[in-house]
Amino acid sequence: MAGISKRTAARPVVIIGAGIQGCATAFFLSRRGLPVIVLEKDHVGRHASGVNAGGVRRLGRDIVEVPLSLAAMDWWTQIDDLLHIKKGFHRHSYVKLALDDKGVTIATDRLAAMHAAGFTHEVWIDRDQLQARIPAAVKTAHGGILVEGDGWAIPWQITRAFHDRAVALGADFRMPVAVQGLRRIADHWQIDTDSDMIEADYLVNCAGAWGARVAAMAGDDLPLEAHAPMLVVTDRQPHFLDTVIGIMGATLSFKQLDNGAMVIGGGVRGRAEPATNGTILPPAGLAEFTATAMRVFPHLGDIAVLRAWGGIEGYTPDHLPIIGRGSQPGIIHGFGFSAHGFQLGPAVGEALADLTMARQPRVNLDAFAPERFTPAP
Repeated sequence: MAGISKRTAARPVVIIGAGIQGCATAFFLSRRGLPVIVLEKDHVGRHASGVNAGGVRRLGRDIVEVPLSLAAMDWWTQIDDLLHIKKGFHRHSYVKLALDDKGVTIATDRLAAMHAAGFTHEVWIDRDQLQARIPAAVKTAHGGILVEGDGWAIPWQITRAFHDRAVALGADFRMPVAVQGLRRIADHWQIDTDSDMIEADYLVNCAGAWGARVAAMAGDDLPLEAHAPMLVVTDRQPHFLDTVIGIMGATLSFKQLDNGAMVIGGGVRGRAEPATNGTILPPAGLAEFTATAMRVFPHLGDIAVLRAWGGIEGYTPDHLPIIGRGSQPGIIHGFGFSAHGFQLGPAVGEALADLTMARQPRVNLDAFAPERFTPAP
């Protein structure tokens, strides 16, 4: 499949969606000198990319996703220089605790599978090592899986920084502009929006929870469900934690910010209403993961929850993203990150830019190909 270059591009690359994947793709393409237009129906980072838990983790990835996560971490280690920001990545460690025998079994099986696949960045720490690192953790925990060098970032800050650098390099962001239809005409695409019609040689679909809708306009029937992963932020407490915390076999994402507040989430979903940009957050779900956090850190029994929220995210049936070329020439998909795409953003942006330019991505993307959901003939 022919790609485009700075010399041969007659029309802009049009990216649909200004979340982290779309903004990162715009950054990499603009840095390579290509004309880019980004269409966003709301504003930068309005949905999942701006309001997620902000985990920058290699820990706990599906094994087929690990190489992409490792490639992303290469960019995260230089994120300040890359995006001209300060302290964009709070790098320390990430630990998933084994609270009981079941957790130990899950951890043991996990490490065996990882090591068999050649990945050694996840390591076991025992009870004493865990207590030495995290004295406030519940004393009955058996240990956990640790990844040194993982951490967290502020999602809206990073997404906005990719936007700002892309704009500085020439990218044209148009907001709020909604895509209403796509047509393949001869050798290019026509994109009908609620403001005008745009022609493009290449389209990159980074529309998040709306990605399947955009794909259908281009003739690709791809499965996606919208959900609203929920988070809360608490009042400020004396500093006790640098590590990001999860649990083996349960849902928890827990970190303490620099100001002492804590952000708690971890996979419990609210109801998403993509047609209205709305979310509904069931109190029982919020209570579930806050109670889990108190189980890990018993001294936090009297904290106050100040705010709860949920961003609209797209989930695929296998919880792996859709990254790859569509069935028609000139369209590339990058959506369906199923609530774990934030850390992947820089590597996904680079890969989508590579696919647009017919370059070989540095990571094999076969596991994420859209055609895995196409019925066999």
